[in-house]
Amino acid sequence: MLRPTAIDHVGLKVTDMDRTLDFYQRLGLTLLRTSGPNADGRRGAVIQVGSQELNIFSHPEYGPSGRENRAGIDHFCLLVEATSIEDVIAELQQAGIDTGKGAEQRRDGTALYIHDPDGVRVELLLKKSSASSPPASPPAAGSRAPAAA
Repeated sequence: MLRPTAIDHVGLKVTDMDRTLDFYQRLGLTLLRTSGPNADGRRGAVIQVGSQELNIFSHPEYGPSGRENRAGIDHFCLLVEATSIEDVIAELQQAGIDTGKGAEQRRDGTALYIHDPDGVRVELLLKKSSASSPPASPPAAGSRAPAAA
């Protein structure tokens, strides 16, 4: 049986390659390579996200659909490392990225939704740390490990 183990990459169609690359680089992602424009105006880029990639494509014919509930990608989630969600928000604001309506608590951490230049929702997830888990109970006073036989 087929058992997928991870997402290798997500492909995005965008209307403005330069604006999109600027946005994701301000998020701290690394531009690996670009190509184009070719004869018909197509451009491509690959951005690294940890061990995964965003493959970004632009073409003069790509444009916003203008429909609020269009089919296609709803959002993708990037795990972030930070001391707090407030630190994440401050860094985004310093980079000139709108943080929308703010963070929301979830069972697995705190999520913040932002939008890229083409309106794709990008979820930034600060997972609950293992440090917030209750510590393991210490052994009872006077207890000892059983002696080896």
